[in-house]
Amino acid sequence: MKRTSQIKKLAGDDEERLSTLPDCVLCYVLSFLDTKYAVQTSVLSKRFKNLWSSLPDLNFDRKSFKKLSSFNNFVDRVLPLRDNSIKVNNFKFSSRGAITCSFLDKVVNYAMSHGVQGLNLFVQYNESYNFPEAGYSSETLRIFELKCNKYHIKLRKPLSFPELEVLHLERVTFVHSDLVLSCPNLRDLTLVDCCSSRELDTLNINAPHLTKLTISSGYLELVAGKVVVSAPRLASFCYSGYHPLLLYMGELSGLEAISVDIDRFSYWKETKEEEEKKLALDVLNLLQNFHNAKSVTLSLGTIQILSVVPDLLAHERSPFVNMKSLKFKASRSCSNSVVPSHVMKFLLNNSSSVEVFMGLPRCKSCTRPPLRRRRKRCERCWQ
Repeated sequence: MKRTSQIKKLAGDDEERLSTLPDCVLCYVLSFLDTKYAVQTSVLSKRFKNLWSSLPDLNFDRKSFKKLSSFNNFVDRVLPLRDNSIKVNNFKFSSRGAITCSFLDKVVNYAMSHGVQGLNLFVQYNESYNFPEAGYSSETLRIFELKCNKYHIKLRKPLSFPELEVLHLERVTFVHSDLVLSCPNLRDLTLVDCCSSRELDTLNINAPHLTKLTISSGYLELVAGKVVVSAPRLASFCYSGYHPLLLYMGELSGLEAISVDIDRFSYWKETKEEEEKKLALDVLNLLQNFHNAKSVTLSLGTIQILSVVPDLLAHERSPFVNMKSLKFKASRSCSNSVVPSHVMKFLLNNSSSVEVFMGLPRCKSCTRPPLRRRRKRCERCWQ
């Protein structure tokens, strides 16, 4: 009995402390919770009964519910009951289960119509879906993340967000040649495992204030043709994928750092000599875009591709005329940790005073390369 009375007293003290806090502070604390748990605080006291409806941040996560139907019903109930006079700062929606197109339309329309500044969507679809009209333009959106489990979400129009600064697209399909038409403040663009429709041969990215561009492509090529980027203020570029990117860029006088990681398919190891040479030429053409880069990072997979054309490298000038730092990193499909001398000579033949960093795995007992990438010892130490 004594223990119970002490607990009640402590609980009463905590409730009294909470009651002295202003609503803005309580809303700030609740904004860090999943919306499901924020709504559940309404049973704590009269003070909390309707407090959740004034939250500027909404986070709907399917993982908080046992059934998809329960998750959908919860979202359907919460959105109409929320105070519509309160704008939405951040809206996160993660549905790990097939939802209907009309349901996602409702979610996107609500966020856009309430002045959302940060929109994060992760959806799973098993059928083709055209992104809703309301999702292509907004006067308030600053951060937009759209992720899909497959390539079923299609962007049929250019995005028009005057205030957008960060854009992250993952596994979406581009139908229109212009990705961003009116995003003058875009500074950070990330494209992960995106693809294009078959009829699209060029993807245009026009962003005058873009400083960071990251592209990662998986088994599908980003576009059937080429990517044309107009970003005069670009300072950082990172590309990783199985295919060399057919990229066209203008003058990049402020380019600071680039990273290129081309991890070859296993069946490429058995390709013909002509195909290997074409692959190496494609890699060289990609690197030609970055002659002003000061910091260059190349994977061993990329180095391995370049190594098959020693005669060509012997007569070519390195594209990196302003390079100050050159770093090599490990690659999943390349077990060789040695950079061939003719490739190294090519990379350095157009720059002076370059620092070279070998960020490669080494034997735990000595400085030799490991026997395999996942092993920590070289062949001699392994025996």
